[in-house]
Amino acid sequence: MHLQVINRILLAITLMMASQLSHAETHQQQFDRFLVNTMNTLDLQSSMAVAVVKNGNVIFQNTHGFADITKQEKATKNTLYYIASITKPIFSLAIQEVLSQSKYSANTTLKEMFPDVKFQAGIKAEQITIKHLLSHTSGLSDQYLTTAVSITGLHNQAQKLAMLTQLNVNEESPLGQFKYTNLGYNIVSLWYEKTFHNPWQTAVQQHVLTPMNMFATTGFKDEALRNNQQIAKPYAYFSLSPHKTLYLEKQDNTLHAAGGLYSTVSDMATFLRFQLNTKQIPSLSKNITNTQQLTTSLNSARGDFKRTHYCLGWYIGPYKHQTTYHHFGSFDGYRPHLSFMPEQGIGLVILNNEGMLNDKLTDIIADYIYGTLLKENDIEQKAASRIAKLADMAKKYRTAISEKEQSYLDKPLTLTLDKKAYTGTYVNPFAGEVNISLKEEKFFVTWGNLQATATAFNQPDILRIKLRPTRGQLIRFDVEQHSINTLTLDGITFNKK
Repeated sequence: MHLQVINRILLAITLMMASQLSHAETHQQQFDRFLVNTMNTLDLQSSMAVAVVKNGNVIFQNTHGFADITKQEKATKNTLYYIASITKPIFSLAIQEVLSQSKYSANTTLKEMFPDVKFQAGIKAEQITIKHLLSHTSGLSDQYLTTAVSITGLHNQAQKLAMLTQLNVNEESPLGQFKYTNLGYNIVSLWYEKTFHNPWQTAVQQHVLTPMNMFATTGFKDEALRNNQQIAKPYAYFSLSPHKTLYLEKQDNTLHAAGGLYSTVSDMATFLRFQLNTKQIPSLSKNITNTQQLTTSLNSARGDFKRTHYCLGWYIGPYKHQTTYHHFGSFDGYRPHLSFMPEQGIGLVILNNEGMLNDKLTDIIADYIYGTLLKENDIEQKAASRIAKLADMAKKYRTAISEKEQSYLDKPLTLTLDKKAYTGTYVNPFAGEVNISLKEEKFFVTWGNLQATATAFNQPDILRIKLRPTRGQLIRFDVEQHSINTLTLDGITFNKK
């Protein structure tokens, strides 16, 4: 039965593609047809913005779907999308420009960056450099800084400097060994802010966005809203309410140097054009080349994309027998894709406002577009087969996720004390305050920008919450002598006031 369903979907997709395909079809028509058919097959109502660059020109660009499903507002070429970690290659380039115009260099050490910070014993601050921080080889681990600047929004410069004193040595990935994290970029941005007395967005604006004429891109959401720019709302395909906007949206206090820009498909295509041909922008040519140089080796993959090296903001690996640079992003409601093949002069941008189904779908879109441009003979059939399998999987997974979430809602709480004993304010000097209250006899949890109604867990005195809408978390209460003094959330201990 499972195979029959896939075959029926595959046949329908293949016939639909074949009926619309002609020898005279341009890439613009071909890619547009594929996107429309794919979104219809998957019943994907959130939006997709795609651009293809070849030999210095944008040969395809279009946007489909809704930026706001509730209001039925369609996305356009001017719609802003949160690009998450694709911020990294942009920020890294900006920092190369900052370094080349100052007394600092990529070899400036952590100790030189923060001479007044007393780091934990074992941290080799005199050996860790800016290059290590931007290439994810610093050997550091963190419990507070990355969470504060990306999720809770509970931070100012003094607090972030204090968080540096809580950094630890990453025993599993020591200095010089690759371990992907936002931490290095967050540390470099803090250094920039402290040293140059400007937010990290200033470096990006001054050294990258303005020279490249990427005028729509911004690291300030409030500014974009004041300018009446349309921002694509975030959605989750696999949820109880797939057409309902996720409550957690980025705010200015959670836009950070490792994932803090909003951009349009046009601006990101422009960024790719300069990556593929640095001579088009002489003022940045040298440092664009610098960011594309290998810094460390690794052996991993994300979906279809193998990763053998990391540069300064770019992964590199073989894809379709071509050396391919890429960086993706991932946050609740978003799964952007940026990649390019230098030897072929081809680049691809995929922006969207749904982060779960698109984790698989962006790979299929890339497969189809690159496969077409590289003239793979079987790409139509291959893409149709992958879409059919994804549609079958998506239907089953959506049902399973919905049933699982409903089971948590139906499960009774397992508590050893009266409900009111769990309420109150819990404090950590570095992570801020977690507040727990009762609303209609249900526990309501807030932590900075985050909020959620708790559900039951299968162990006593533990609550399940989804402060991040697409992932579950646990709050563990420490019950001693019929009272509660602490709770643990995300590995952080908070003391009750």
